[in-house]
Amino acid sequence: MIKSSFLMLVVWLTAAMMSASVNASPRILSLDWTQTETLLALGVTPVAVAQKADYNSWVKAPPIPEKTVDIGLRTQPNMERLAELHPDKILISPIFKAMKPKLSTIAPVSSIPLYESGLSWASLKTVTRQIAREANRPKAGETLIANAKQQLASLRDTIPGEQPPLLMIQFLDANHVRVFGTNSLYHAAISELGLSNAWQKTTNSWGFSMVSTRELLDLDAQLVIVRPLPAGVEQTLQTNMFWQYLVKRTGHTPLMIDPVWSFGAIPSALRFARLVTAALTDQGGQS
Repeated sequence: MIKSSFLMLVVWLTAAMMSASVNASPRILSLDWTQTETLLALGVTPVAVAQKADYNSWVKAPPIPEKTVDIGLRTQPNMERLAELHPDKILISPIFKAMKPKLSTIAPVSSIPLYESGLSWASLKTVTRQIAREANRPKAGETLIANAKQQLASLRDTIPGEQPPLLMIQFLDANHVRVFGTNSLYHAAISELGLSNAWQKTTNSWGFSMVSTRELLDLDAQLVIVRPLPAGVEQTLQTNMFWQYLVKRTGHTPLMIDPVWSFGAIPSALRFARLVTAALTDQGGQS
């Protein structure tokens, strides 16, 4: 009887361990910040990432835990250190495809595109599900998508009245900007808030155009300026007569919001939506 019970216990423990192994997330190296933020939002901590300090400055949230190893530049990761970590798989985006043969000598490599054919909320959901499958967390992926949709609906309900189209820009210098169009992350976020985009011209595959501030003239829009501004630009704009004229023509005080990774996925889209909503409701565009 004792022997039989012992054997049953061994079988149960073995099955439990096998089940835990199957359900456990693999040890993942993430070179791309879009994939990094999504993994963290899924509750998966990558074993290693690239440029951790820069991620925490530009992407900001979710923050990368201290225990996650920084393996250097996204374009030139420390291959020796990476090999020592023995990851189960490596996630990259197509922009890093030249490194795939070399990385494949260390672990299987999955390339997950997002910005190849234009970005929309549907493509954000698709890439979230792909990353969730790679991390063996498909249910967490569905939860992330559902929670994001719920949060966006709640934010939408707080935005007052009829809002003018938004003209979302980042300054390159005092006279030139990136302006984000209909295939950008920022557009995907504001669309879910029921807001429209003032920039309807053609953009690049990343969702923005690089233009002179003069091309913004005569657009009936609410300016949304995404920090950071290059050194000295904010001071220059205060005395730039054309900029002051442009702002006056829009009829709205420009909204300034904190940096948001414009090449991100659902976590960045949510953060942008929260900041824009806060700015529109006079709570300030700061995180």
